[in-house]
Amino acid sequence: MAITGQFGIEVNFLTGRFVATSHSDRRQPEWPPHPARLFSALVATWADSDDPDPKERAALEWLETLGPPAIAAYHAVPRKVVSHFVPVNDASIVSKRWQSRKADKVYALTDKIQEELLTSYGEVTKKVDQLQNKLARENEVQNQVSNVGNTNPSSAIQMLPDGRVRQERYFPSVTPVEPRVSYHWDAPLPDDGIGEVVDQLLGRVTRLGHSSSLVACRVAPLLAKVTYEPNDDGGESLRTVRQGQLAELELQYSRHGGIRPRSLPYTDVRYRLVSETSQTERLQEPNTAGEWLVFEFTHQSRALPVTRVVELAKAMRSTVFHYTDDPIPEGLSGHLPGGMPTAKPHIAFLPLPYVGFKHADGRLLGIAVSIPKALDYDVRRSLFRAIGAWESKENNENTAEPQPLKLKMGAKGVVRMSRLRGPATLVSLRPTVWNRVSRHWVSATPIALPRHPGRLGGGSIAARKNAWAMAQKAVVDACTHVGLPEPLEVQVSLNPFIVGAYTISRYPALIQRGREGKPVRRQLVHASLTFKDAVIGPLVLGSGRFQGLGLMRPMQLVETEIPRMDSNDG
Repeated sequence: MAITGQFGIEVNFLTGRFVATSHSDRRQPEWPPHPARLFSALVATWADSDDPDPKERAALEWLETLGPPAIAAYHAVPRKVVSHFVPVNDASIVSKRWQSRKADKVYALTDKIQEELLTSYGEVTKKVDQLQNKLARENEVQNQVSNVGNTNPSSAIQMLPDGRVRQERYFPSVTPVEPRVSYHWDAPLPDDGIGEVVDQLLGRVTRLGHSSSLVACRVAPLLAKVTYEPNDDGGESLRTVRQGQLAELELQYSRHGGIRPRSLPYTDVRYRLVSETSQTERLQEPNTAGEWLVFEFTHQSRALPVTRVVELAKAMRSTVFHYTDDPIPEGLSGHLPGGMPTAKPHIAFLPLPYVGFKHADGRLLGIAVSIPKALDYDVRRSLFRAIGAWESKENNENTAEPQPLKLKMGAKGVVRMSRLRGPATLVSLRPTVWNRVSRHWVSATPIALPRHPGRLGGGSIAARKNAWAMAQKAVVDACTHVGLPEPLEVQVSLNPFIVGAYTISRYPALIQRGREGKPVRRQLVHASLTFKDAVIGPLVLGSGRFQGLGLMRPMQLVETEIPRMDSNDG
């Protein structure tokens, strides 16, 4: 049957799991499977045949010209990652140094043969014949071992079961809610039967990622839903295919031969998460959304409870301002030249608590500097210069290794931290935990209401009912104030809606300056919000949103706990 229409590829996971390591973090799984990984699986399948089909090669070269695909990959739950100590397979009675020298000789001879063949346009000259004979001698069995009497005893012991070296390995995996992923290109198939060729090649692909990720693949012209689409402003970076990818893979194979370490050629493309529930859903974005700079506390400094978020945020703000050149810009200070609060989005300091997991205890694990998208270049540059000056001062006498930054909190001690320059080990410090797309959000830290609703725990029944209604209305107003529509459902409480968060009674009173300069005590509440359309984070609400309060955690309507990496992962 002829395959026509728009082109797509469907991958079904036969075991219900996908096992593959993220290219940037060996402990983290990759999801969705990157297009470059799929293309490499196709190339490996084609090249693995005894007589590679030139039609399949032409199909692969056509596929690499299509550009980045749209992807349908629904929610996947990562499994808890544990390390495995695997015996190495290359233990021998000869030293690694001897093996390295032997391998270098073989590689050098192989390279010389290739160079001579290129020079002679493929003709086997006398010099080529001599090099090939020399290579054959190097590969003879008797030349692969050393004199037994000269064997290093420690190397020989490694051959015994109890003496084999074991190296730590990780096998991260995810279990998708729907065990399939689809790739779709907005391009019609040519009329030369290329669809059938690709389909035949896909039928021979048995795995994607780790050898345990068994798959069944096929050409699927119709794609029901798109969850990831290429977008320059997207928050996900996926490895995709560029034109010339097949030739690059062949060139790399000629160098590593399937033995040496290798890297996957790819083009980095930004993707936007559309939605997991409906292709027609609109994504709402608050004006608090933007880039995060995350600072991780040292192990000894992870004792602060979530109730000290305001104190910590103020200390961080004061330290950054100390290293900022005057005058401090409005987008950084949050104030107009006359001292009045600005109405525009500005930088916020958000302590990140350990919440939302089975054993979460509300400790503060780090702090994020939130940079809204609306900020201009000058404000960003001023912030980066201030943080750079802070880091330089802390390390001016210690050039061997970067030293932790010290954040002074008055008479209550010092917090030590370091800026994350790569993927976070602690889950709660990953921006993707806080900026996911969701219709359902709950408060990790309390929301400071912009106006006092009245007594929530005292007075008459009618007075309390009215106060709670006013508190709900204040939370709704807080949503519209950051550019979101009114939520469909709002619940407010003095108790948390998420594991690890603290009750309101454990927080110190929040006193802020009112419009007339008089001190005003803000009422704190926890909230659970459900929106009609999906909202992309990070979402921070209320009058204390620039000082660590009102940080919202995206949840599923039927929440599946994200497995923790270990008992202290956060």
